[in-house]
Amino acid sequence: MNVRICVWLGLGLLSTGAQAAPEIAQLYAPKLPEGSAYVRVVNPADTAMQVQVGQSASFSLSAQSTVASPFQVVDSRQPLQVTVNGREIKGLSAPKSAWVTLILDSDPARAPRLVIDPPLRGKDLRAELNIYNLSNGCEKAEVKLANGAPVFSQLPFNGQAQRTINPVQATLVVSCNEIASPPLKLAPFKAGDRYSLFLIGSRQAPRLIGLVDQSAP
Repeated sequence: MNVRICVWLGLGLLSTGAQAAPEIAQLYAPKLPEGSAYVRVVNPADTAMQVQVGQSASFSLSAQSTVASPFQVVDSRQPLQVTVNGREIKGLSAPKSAWVTLILDSDPARAPRLVIDPPLRGKDLRAELNIYNLSNGCEKAEVKLANGAPVFSQLPFNGQAQRTINPVQATLVVSCNEIASPPLKLAPFKAGDRYSLFLIGSRQAPRLIGLVDQSAP
């Protein structure tokens, strides 16, 4: 179930007009080809898994290095071909025109969980922050700025939330039942970017990792 939470984040105003135009990121195609979808794979475990979508390049994914592959264009009219550690996972499909995130299970033989991401907004000079709660036992995650300002509230396990923010430097902390994670300093991103956050680890030791979303050519 998608959880959408819109909370005001006091991070300063963006400049507008011609000066801001060069800052708009061009990460995504303006329109998907007819009958296609965007798909990426996420491995929230510390153990690396080798992942390939269709005939594209393979990626070594783990929470210790690169947690997610780039979004890749696939034909939604055909079964989705995903290979994990050399083994093809059967029975997957991607809805037409959707942005799909496949979240791997700790057992690579099991089918990943398919999440339909919110559509890209891309209509203003703000950035998007997208979070997934993948921490088993963390039923009401709270994400705040290092100074205590709320960002996401009461995000359930396997829940997802999205909001827009001004593209500035920020440090985030997540807590599960008042147990706080180490702080995460967001990587630099620009207006028009989408930044994905993944809450992983356990209820007793939550961790927050993330990256700026990208798409393969």
